Order: sequence, then C-alpha cells, then structure tokens
Amino acid sequence: MPEVRYQRPVNASVEEIWAFVQDMNNWAPMMTGYQSHEVKTERESVWTLKGDVGILSRVVEMGITITEWSGPSRVSFALKGINEMVSGDGTFEILPLTENPALPEPAAEKRGFFSRLIRWFFRTLFQKKYGRLEGPSESDSPAKAELIFTWRMEAGGPTGPLVNAMLGPAIEPAAQHLAEQIAQHIEGKSRG
Repeated sequence: MPEVRYQRPVNASVEEIWAFVQDMNNWAPMMTGYQSHEVKTERESVWTLKGDVGILSRVVEMGITITEWSGPSRVSFALKGINEMVSGDGTFEILPLTENPALPEPAAEKRGFFSRLIRWFFRTLFQKKYGRLEGPSESDSPAKAELIFTWRMEAGGPTGPLVNAMLGPAIEPAAQHLAEQIAQHIEGKSRG
C-alpha cells in the first residue's frame, strides 16, 4: 500500500493544533481537489474530491470513518471509495517539541531513475495547478509542536497494481499541501 509521511514543526501548542484538527470540518476543505463533504455521524462522513493528472480528471467519493480520537495527540481515519476501488487510512499525530526535541527523519528510501521521474512529474503537475509547495517559514518564535501526517492509499481492481505504482508519488504533494495548509492556518490564528 503506497504510504507518504510529512512532518511539520508548528509554532503553536499541542492544544491549539488539536482544537483545529479534531474537527474534520476545519481541515476537510483544505484537501487537494476538495469539492464537498457531508458529515453523517460524529465519526463518519462522505467526501467528494476531484483528482487531476494532466488532462485526466476524475471525481472520487470516499467514505471516511474516524477510527481513533486520542486527544490531544492523535486522530486516525480510514477511507473507502464509494465510486472507485480505493481504500486507505491516515493519521495526524501532534507531538510537543519540549518532550520530543529531535524527531528522527524517516529513512530516505533509495529511488531509481523511473521512480524519481514519476515523483518529479506529479510534483510538477501539482505545482502547476495549486502553486509551489512551501515549507515552514522562518519565524522569530521557535516551534512548540510537530504535526505529522501519514497517509496510505491503495487502488483495487484490475488496474490496481499500475495505479498503485503512481499513487505514492501522486499523493505525496497532496499530503504536504494539507499539512502546510493546516500549520499555516493555525500559526496565523495563534499570532493574531
């Protein structure tokens, strides 16, 4: 199952980040390709996202179920395609930097030429549509917490293996974009 992980130091407390992340209505509209979402219950919702890859465009409806709410440090969800054969899960982890000053970076995986080319291709397409992916800005105040977003997705069906080969590189910039949007929103609120 293709998996991406993005870590982002945030100049806000764990509680400030949790107050935002615990309610999916706050961050669902920040998802790349967001069209709409409908909350069914406290833990279940249906999201509609539009994916664009070059000239190809597809609208995907997904059922999202919150599988863990461990405030103020973790929220996990599972997703299952309604109109497409996809499934997956994701987790937001919020760690105070005072207790965890040096988080280890995930081990860099060695990638071949084709893998690097596919990642470059999807990052370039993403940037053309949504703009340049920015990391944390330099700030006077040190970060107080770390937001870690992990996202796994897997396509099924006869074309699943081919789609999965491109899925990791395709969702990597989207995961970074979501975590950056959340962090920038929270930092803007905590300064104001």
